[in-house]
Amino acid sequence: MNFKKSKKVKRSIRIVDVKRTVCLMLAMALFSTFSLEAQTVPDPPKPPKTKTTSGTSYSISIDNDDDVKSNSSVSISISNDSYKFRASYHKSKNDAVKAMLIDKLGKGNLTINGNTYLWSDSQSGDEVFECKLTKGHLRMYVDTEVASKGFTEKINKLGNDLKYFISGTDPKKEEAKKAERAKRDIERAERELERAKRELERAEHEAKRAGKN
Repeated sequence: MNFKKSKKVKRSIRIVDVKRTVCLMLAMALFSTFSLEAQTVPDPPKPPKTKTTSGTSYSISIDNDDDVKSNSSVSISISNDSYKFRASYHKSKNDAVKAMLIDKLGKGNLTINGNTYLWSDSQSGDEVFECKLTKGHLRMYVDTEVASKGFTEKINKLGNDLKYFISGTDPKKEEAKKAERAKRDIERAERELERAKRELERAEHEAKRAGKN
């Protein structure tokens, strides 16, 4: 038997080898491409910019419920960046409140629409000051970060004057009440301190007795 390969068979083997080589090269190229893509880490999305604010605020309110005409509510809120005043009262006080506002704020930035009186001031499209008066209601707002210190102090004083008038309270009497409350708080704190001292002395005495036994 003749085991010698013919030229035709050899030529066929060489073609198959070339095909295998080409396929192997293509496979290696694709593998390298996939490896590079897998190693490429996409850029993380940028977090949105946020604005944080901090500040302290306090508010006070006064309510009188003696009768309908004297019934009123006043709230003042002061923070690091704003001053807010809100008041509700009987409409019989409206003319006097309006007179106080016109006296202190003038008529330069005043807009009148029926029973609504509106003082406003804006800078670069941002509201810096607004005071709105309707029958029985008053609201004031100041952006203290933009408004001048002198103007802010002026509105603060005006708010205090309005508070005393609307609530029907006397500034001197209010200060006397505050002083009386402070005095009671101090006396209560002193009593609590004395009680704590007695409890400490009693505990030390019991500890000594326990040590002797």
